[in-house]
Amino acid sequence: MQKNLIALAIASIVSMPALAQSNVTIYGLVDMGYAYRGDNIVSGVTSRNAIDSGQAAGSRLGFRGVEDLGKGLTAGFLLEQGLFADTGTGRADGAFARQAYVYLGSTSLGTVQLGRVYATQDSFISGFDPFAGGTVAQVGNIWSLREIRYNNTVKYISPSLSGFNVTAAYSNNIGTNQSGRDAPTGTVDESKGNVGDIRGWAINPMYQNGPLKVGFGYQQRQAHDVGDKARRTWDLGGSYDFGFVNLSAMYGQARDKDRNTTTGGDTEIRQYFLGATVPVFTNGTILASYGHSKNYADGANDARATQWALGYNHALSKRTGVYVAYSDISNKGGLDDGKNEGLNATVGDASLPGDKYQRGFQVGIKHAF
Repeated sequence: MQKNLIALAIASIVSMPALAQSNVTIYGLVDMGYAYRGDNIVSGVTSRNAIDSGQAAGSRLGFRGVEDLGKGLTAGFLLEQGLFADTGTGRADGAFARQAYVYLGSTSLGTVQLGRVYATQDSFISGFDPFAGGTVAQVGNIWSLREIRYNNTVKYISPSLSGFNVTAAYSNNIGTNQSGRDAPTGTVDESKGNVGDIRGWAINPMYQNGPLKVGFGYQQRQAHDVGDKARRTWDLGGSYDFGFVNLSAMYGQARDKDRNTTTGGDTEIRQYFLGATVPVFTNGTILASYGHSKNYADGANDARATQWALGYNHALSKRTGVYVAYSDISNKGGLDDGKNEGLNATVGDASLPGDKYQRGFQVGIKHAF
């Protein structure tokens, strides 16, 4: 018995350096609230009232690991599962579909991530949006051809040099795990020439110094060997924090072939938004934004969408907050044959689509752990 105790003590001492250099953290967020949506694009569709999960931010459960390799090097992983707290179910797009990657980082050279990651465009837009990409008031409702996540991705994040950094990403198949993958069996049947693989790349330089933040984002995606033109988008954004108000603005353009399937024409959308964040009381902020997008392509018939939004966030603690948000979208133009109602902008939130509703109100609470 004594020998066993001595052996256990020696093993514990030997393993202590490894334990000190690596760790795994369990974290998450639960967001629940009331949502109203009305004014549907489709005539005769009534309003929707519900208790929903993931309105301001997607409810999630995650695992984060990091290991100190020494000499400024670290390795780690992140696995993040989306969930719906109103039903206790996971997201339909798969386990750990929010994020799933392994990374290698250097304090002087930057970080490389491999796996399913946030698209650089989504992080860019959310960083300037007063509503941070959540609630029915998010600017993403009218920001056309927005990418949210990339599969099968190599993503590089540079270190900050005097406030300047660059994020770049490449994926050989954005939309699926691999061409011809059979999900139940896990078998792979690659098609000849990788036809259908949606390849994409993006680059996002940013500069932030004190109250000023400016950035540019460009990305391109194309289905391999199927004759489609590339989808190209670029966005330019900036914000300045005056103390009593943080003002932000963004302008972007997006082009895509055969977006309008009734005419087979290109989509050429130009879009912008203006936002304001005003601190009030001790832990509150008033949020407001106005955005507009318009399709300038031939045959688009002046299709356009406009959204204005207003909200309020209040922090009850570092981990818990309450929020309220309202937005109203106006879709105009487009075809008159009932197959295309302009740009179809709709009041989605961080987890749910807008289902063609053009007016939304939400109030809720979110708690991080």
